[in-house]
Amino acid sequence: MTEISFLITVIGICLSIATFYVGRQTASKADGRAAGALETDLRYIKESVGRIEGQLNRDVQRLEGRIDEISHQMSGLSNTAARAHESAKSAHNRINEHLEREHDIQIERREHEEP
Repeated sequence: MTEISFLITVIGICLSIATFYVGRQTASKADGRAAGALETDLRYIKESVGRIEGQLNRDVQRLEGRIDEISHQMSGLSNTAARAHESAKSAHNRINEHLEREHDIQIERREHEEP
């Protein structure tokens, strides 16, 4: 009977050790899967950020080009407006001179007008 008790004890210890190692293997596999999933998620996030950064850089370059174009157009419009203003002032002065010389109409000149 003591041999059977001893045998049962040894078998119980062997089963406990086997169960311990099997549990560790299962936990290790689960940890490996979790680490793999995390690595895959991080890789996806990194690729997504790279795509977004590339798109953002392309958009910024496109907008900078558009800003340069608009700035050039504004400069041209400013020059055209300045020439039109000077032309209008010159025409106004010629009309005033004509009215004074030909029709004896005295025109009150403003301070900022040139004679």
